[in-house]
Amino acid sequence: MSRAPTAWRNAPLRVRLVALFSVLLVAALSAVGGLALTLLQRSLVTELDEQLAGAAQPLVSQSLESFDRPGGGSTGDPLRPTDYAVIIADTEGSVVTSTLSQDSGASLPDVGSMDLATVEEWGNSPRTVPSQEGTGQWRVLVAPLSSGEGTVVGTAAVALPMSSVNATMSTMVKAIVAIGIGVLVAVGVATYLVVRSSLRPLQQIETTAAGIAAGDLSKRVQGGPETTEVGSLAASLNTMLGRIEESFEVQRASEEKMKRFVSDASHELRTPLATVKGYSELYRLGGIPESEIAGVMTRIEGSATRMEALVHDLLTLARLDESAPPAVTRVPLAGLLQDAAAELRALDPERRVTVEVAPDLAALAEEAGLRRVLTNLLGNAAKYTPSGSPVEILAHRVPADALEPRQREGVEGGEVGEVVIEVRDHGPGVPERDRARIFERFARLDSGRTRDAGGTGLGLSIVASLVAAMSGEVACLPTPGGGATMQIRLPSA
Repeated sequence: MSRAPTAWRNAPLRVRLVALFSVLLVAALSAVGGLALTLLQRSLVTELDEQLAGAAQPLVSQSLESFDRPGGGSTGDPLRPTDYAVIIADTEGSVVTSTLSQDSGASLPDVGSMDLATVEEWGNSPRTVPSQEGTGQWRVLVAPLSSGEGTVVGTAAVALPMSSVNATMSTMVKAIVAIGIGVLVAVGVATYLVVRSSLRPLQQIETTAAGIAAGDLSKRVQGGPETTEVGSLAASLNTMLGRIEESFEVQRASEEKMKRFVSDASHELRTPLATVKGYSELYRLGGIPESEIAGVMTRIEGSATRMEALVHDLLTLARLDESAPPAVTRVPLAGLLQDAAAELRALDPERRVTVEVAPDLAALAEEAGLRRVLTNLLGNAAKYTPSGSPVEILAHRVPADALEPRQREGVEGGEVGEVVIEVRDHGPGVPERDRARIFERFARLDSGRTRDAGGTGLGLSIVASLVAAMSGEVACLPTPGGGATMQIRLPSA
């Protein structure tokens, strides 16, 4: 019982569509053909009935005796051989006479009793009856015979063979069946071709999905215009595939970045660890003279300090990666920038540090994070530029109407403008090819800005993470006349 539904569900969609359409077409053709045959038969039978009515009219006015002798004594003999069959009976139903053309090839119609009661029951409506020998059908009209004085003297039955009607109907049935089969085959083939063409994009989607399952995320579906169902599906799939591919690329880039980060961190820790371990083993073996112990301890302490700074920076970056964005407030910049300049002067008293900032200028930021950003930037300027070279700290506000559309959309508070903070040094600068990646973790530059000065290689990465957490941007620009300018953009308060 369940094999047919299972086979139907397992059949390809194009086969099911063609089969369903064919069944509907057969039903429609059958209904139209049946209606056409019914109307045709009704028309042919009506034509016979009209002929019967016309033939019966001259009979009903004849006397019974006129049918009881050859010739009937009438100039127009009603019983002359014709296509009609005529049966004359008296009022009791006894047949007086009958006539039948020898060319009809059938026996007389079987009209049953022809007494007056039966005739009145028939009324004036023709009926279809079989022949007496069952070899054909007749269309019969029965009517009473009246004398000249209006007295009913008998009954008459006039009949026409149904052979012409049946022959016409048989021919029509064969024609309808032949035409229906031809139409069904033609429409079925056309439907199959149209369905196959319409579903071809689904096959392409299947092929594309197989390629994606094999790992090729660059494949896309060609589904035609988006106004079609398949085209709309293909567009949605392409959008989804694009996002999946982008997610995988982001994940792959993140994994590669993490691998590089772990490798660089291991490399950075290897040197101070080797120093500590080497001197410790050398001391344990008694290979360090008493006079050099103080210097060795100083080097061990320096390596430990470097490891401590590296671990501290790593923890800072990890915290920034995992924590929610900080709560920003209105931070006045004049005092903050003066404090940062004072710290740099304390580190390098011979360096000239200037600050240019409006007294009322403020930014939307986290004060502690912004202080850390300035400390790192000024620390870099102190490490990688000659001692005594000047450093300028500048800050100004950029109105909202002066911002580029990208900057206006990407910065919170863009409707009130931005604050731009710049730390300019006059050292060796940063090559143009390295300016975009200088904020990467453990970035190695082919210039004078190396970690020989004692840095961990994470200071600018921390700057970039802190500024991004405050909905800002940081960039490295060249300083006119030589040097590097670190530019920070934050929402204006």
